[in-house]
Order: sequence, then C-alpha cells, then structure tokens
Amino acid sequence: MKNFVLLLCLLGFSSAHALVEARLTYGVLGSKPDLATIYDGATTIPAVAPNAGIGFDALFIFPVIGIGAGVRYENLGFNVSSEGLEYKSQTTRTSLILNYRLINTVMYLGPIATIGMSHTNSIKWTEGARATDFSPDSTSSYSVGLEAGVALLGFRIGAEAGYQNMKWTKVKDTTGTISGTPDLDMSGSYVKAVLGFGI
Repeated sequence: MKNFVLLLCLLGFSSAHALVEARLTYGVLGSKPDLATIYDGATTIPAVAPNAGIGFDALFIFPVIGIGAGVRYENLGFNVSSEGLEYKSQTTRTSLILNYRLINTVMYLGPIATIGMSHTNSIKWTEGARATDFSPDSTSSYSVGLEAGVALLGFRIGAEAGYQNMKWTKVKDTTGTISGTPDLDMSGSYVKAVLGFGI
C-alpha cells in the first residue's frame, strides 16, 4: 500500500512538471455591449446574455522557472431575444498566452495573460422580415487572470477567472440600415473550466 501511494505521488509530481500542455476549455465572458447603437427600431432591446463557448490552449512550460507561453483559440457567442427582436453574436479569437506558475506541484496556481492576434466577429439582429448583419472593421483584445487546478497522472483539471478587454471598432452593417459606424465594447469578467493533458 505504501509503495502504491509513493508511486502516485511520484507520478503526480512528474506530470505536474510537464513541458507541453494541451487543454480544452469552456468559457463565459460577461460582455455588456450597447445593442441599441446598432438598432433603428422601437422594440425594447433584449438584455445581453454572456458570451459562452469552447476553446483550446496549447502551452509550452519552461522547466524550473515555471513560465509558460502558447496559443489560445476561443469560439464564443450569445443569442438573446425580446418581443420579437433577436440578436445573435459570434466571435472567434486566436491569442498568445503567457503564464507563470507560482505553485507548480500536484497543484498549480498563477497569473495568466493573453493578447489577441486574430479575430472574426459578427452580430445580427432579426425582427420579423427585417434582418441586418454587422461586423467591425477591426478588433483588439487582451485578458489578465488567475488560473488554478490540480495535475495528476498527466491530466489537468482547473479553472481560470479574470477580465477580458475586447473592443469592436467601426461596426458596419451589410444593408446600410444603420447610419454611422458605432463601436461595441465586448469587455467583461470571464471564467473558464479547463480540462487538459500534459507530457
């Protein structure tokens, strides 16, 4: 029994110091954009629901120093409606990751940050027979947060929480329904559940 416990401890310790991590994530971003700026009707604007969706991280952790770098891909969206007015939003984001493990044993804990490198964004509202699609000229984003979890036998189970700044600049519609090019602020607090594997 003692040998079995010792083996588990050794495996947990060695897997906690993995050089490469692949992680599947499910995240929620509490965005609160002003949807009225892209609507020209009289219907009550629906309350905004959080952006939610899945993502994937690929990380390389530098040995001993506990610093990691990698790439993150996210696919987020929301769908809300009120009195026949419906909004659908879709966002994909590819970003660079930088993290630091203050604790990196069987448990891990430390700050994590990302900076957006590539984005695709769209939002559409539909009201009866009317429908208008919008997309921004450009998007900028970054995030700062804290990650924590456990690592055993190669697996990672954890969570991440923080703040993500995301700005859609000069949003335009495809039909010319809305005059002007408003900006949309998709920033907000975020949380992620993380499941991964390290080698």
